[in-house]
Amino acid sequence: MRIATGCIGHETNTFSPVATGLDHFKRGNFHVGDEVIAAFAGTSTITGGFLERAGAVGIEVVPLLWTFATPSGTIQQRAYEALKEEVLVRLQQAGPLDGVFLDLHGAMVTEAHEDAEGDLLRAVRERVGALPLVVTLDLHANITAEMAACADVIIGFDTYPHVDCHERGMEGAQVIADMVAGKIRPTMAYRQLPLLTSPPPQCSMRPPMSGAVAYLHALEARPGVVTATLSMGFPFADICDAGGSVLVTTDGDQRRADELADELAQYMWDRRAAFQPELVSVRDAIHFTRTASGQPVVWAEGSDNPGGGGPCDGTHILSALVEADFQGAVVAVIADPESVGRAIAAGVGAEVELEVGGKSIPLHGEPVALRAYVQALTDGRFVNKGPMGRGTRANMGRTAVVRSRGVEIVLTERRIQPFDAQVLRSVGIEPTDRKLIVLKSAVHFRADYNEIAHAIVEVDTPGVHSPKLESYAYKNVRPVYPLQDLADWR
Repeated sequence: MRIATGCIGHETNTFSPVATGLDHFKRGNFHVGDEVIAAFAGTSTITGGFLERAGAVGIEVVPLLWTFATPSGTIQQRAYEALKEEVLVRLQQAGPLDGVFLDLHGAMVTEAHEDAEGDLLRAVRERVGALPLVVTLDLHANITAEMAACADVIIGFDTYPHVDCHERGMEGAQVIADMVAGKIRPTMAYRQLPLLTSPPPQCSMRPPMSGAVAYLHALEARPGVVTATLSMGFPFADICDAGGSVLVTTDGDQRRADELADELAQYMWDRRAAFQPELVSVRDAIHFTRTASGQPVVWAEGSDNPGGGGPCDGTHILSALVEADFQGAVVAVIADPESVGRAIAAGVGAEVELEVGGKSIPLHGEPVALRAYVQALTDGRFVNKGPMGRGTRANMGRTAVVRSRGVEIVLTERRIQPFDAQVLRSVGIEPTDRKLIVLKSAVHFRADYNEIAHAIVEVDTPGVHSPKLESYAYKNVRPVYPLQDLADWR
């Protein structure tokens, strides 16, 4: 059987003023045709899992386009239309197909489309007719009725950090193979919850999310259930449909799918108050870390997480650490091409005057003036070795490690979420040797750092990815909890 596959992916933070253009996609992950297979074979990713299972079930993979831009602001319409046209043309040229498998995110917003994935899926459906269309989505997808109407099956991630991508890709390959073979006849039920939650409480490694995932898996194990999805949504997209949703797919039993979707939605709604973040001020975090009995203490600065649209050059924490004369700290990473260039010009072993960070969005702080020692210079390339995205190649751009007083700073040319410890090890820093590690990440870092961290602190700083949802001036989202006190989810 011949199955086409591809991706146009973006997690759009509409609160970021940085527009996303075609160049953002092309300088990120951008693969066409057989390049897709070469890029993802053997990796712990959705497409990697799909490719592995495809070989076992007799699928001939027809790769189209796979591209994903680092999260940022709203996508320019001309960029989206160009990528969409590329997918549709390649789909038209693919020859006879038995189905389509799309590896999407689910929170992509363009200048003309609040629900860009819905628009893309509608276009693909019109192109392929009644052929099976199976889609995987991120746990942070803002799933819409349009997405559910256009796809035969939607499979969402179960975990955050997203360590189950490979398994979900394998599941998608199996489901579409079973559909083509006539072994299953999917019937899907979709329920949207008026619920916004911020990233930290969505972490599936701890309550309340661990309990929700356990409930989801128990529901999936019931007779006749093909798959079930609990999507927590992406609250940093100010669109009507932002927020949580559930999907249940059964084998030919719509009534049962509807019953179970209602059950899962009610489970989540009854626990809505538990999904609120608990943050620590920078001042209190410094006091806690100085008195901690072990190391490293890891600070999560979710508000500047580039994995959700943060500029990755926020300076609130760096400024506080320098002012407090903190010793033994690492800040990873600050995306600042200008400072990287100055460090490279000075060379390893030299001292250089820098204005670090604070060059993109004023909310994230002002540049910090430092006299710094250039400790290391690298090309910024490494391979992820942790549980999330293992085997995939990463590129921080040219990278400099500079040290000012007791603080080491990893300066990069590119925005990158430092969820894998290889970010530090690739530049000569062993994380277990440091007292404090500051990471511009909300939750993903836990996949690799949970085992080595003495303690983890979620730090409160202002930013476009702040877990404090009440700090945003929402204009487009429908009535949702906790922004409004609602009695029922229906």
